[in-house]
Amino acid sequence: MLSLCALPAPPEPASLVSTERLVEAIRSLPEKRSALGSPEHREGLRKAESMLADRLRALGLTPIMHAFTWGSPGAEIDDPSDAGQITWHNIIVDLPGTDLKDEVLVVGAHFDAVPMGPGADDNATGTAAALELARILKDYPTRRTIRIAFFNLEEVGLVGSSAYAADWKKHHQPAPSAPDAPPAPAAVQNPETIVGMLSLEMLGYFSDEPNSQKSPIPTQPGVFEAPTVGDSIALVGIARDKAFIRELSGAMLASAPGLKTTVVDFVPVALPDMTRSDHRPFMAMRVPALMVTDTANFRNPHYHKATDTPETLDLARFTLVVRGLTGAVYEIARPEPGTKAP
Repeated sequence: MLSLCALPAPPEPASLVSTERLVEAIRSLPEKRSALGSPEHREGLRKAESMLADRLRALGLTPIMHAFTWGSPGAEIDDPSDAGQITWHNIIVDLPGTDLKDEVLVVGAHFDAVPMGPGADDNATGTAAALELARILKDYPTRRTIRIAFFNLEEVGLVGSSAYAADWKKHHQPAPSAPDAPPAPAAVQNPETIVGMLSLEMLGYFSDEPNSQKSPIPTQPGVFEAPTVGDSIALVGIARDKAFIRELSGAMLASAPGLKTTVVDFVPVALPDMTRSDHRPFMAMRVPALMVTDTANFRNPHYHKATDTPETLDLARFTLVVRGLTGAVYEIARPEPGTKAP
């Protein structure tokens, strides 16, 4: 008589994160990829767009090239006829959910850099992490949709993410009507709820040296102890989104034992330094949103400099962050039955 043996359980997604793949993705991005740079920089940014789309297609995914225009200073040198207006693209890919596919968890990372440096930490690390999430989680079904967004032109004022957020609101949320106006005859065709947005903004620089970490938020006794050592990854948001931030932090720590986080979820209104990434347009739409970051210039001495190279990254802790993110995104995208979207 044949015995039926249970198939082995698939590995936890976090265990599949590859340091080698992360490093390769960082090094594959053009070092010159700034919209404000020379024509060579703008050409590098075009190559980055194409490279990311091609890598997603190679994974069997179908990226959407989300187009927007921006008046780039100096662009008229390339093409005098466009008066400086250039079409750029965000690259968006969905890992569709099952029964809750209209509830969307957005994971974003910008891939442009500044003219002064190659942008290994800022933000090739976030870009590489997003690619790794796509590679792994495409094979793990979830109830909610995971949307991975590679945003362009973050470095010139969050242009790409702002354009995407505006288009999303237009196409996926019904417009509010005046109090005395009749109901709209038809709702938007594809209503969605964004259950949360996390912006992956510099994930790879760490230090154990005393006073290697500065904080724009002073210590608040009983509430927040401002860190002085740059050995953690920060999850930065506002009190309104505390539940989402704590859920993410807890799931990251569960998926990556040894990871250290600094959680900022108690301020009622974000300070300017807390909104310097692509989560800001989503916060403005009252979507639960936060920035996952090594805190940029508050820790990394290579921020926006020619020395922001792969050699400065702490690959072990960077990998640990990506493992935490992979496990946490997977967990949030498969909520327990009865869980309500915010």
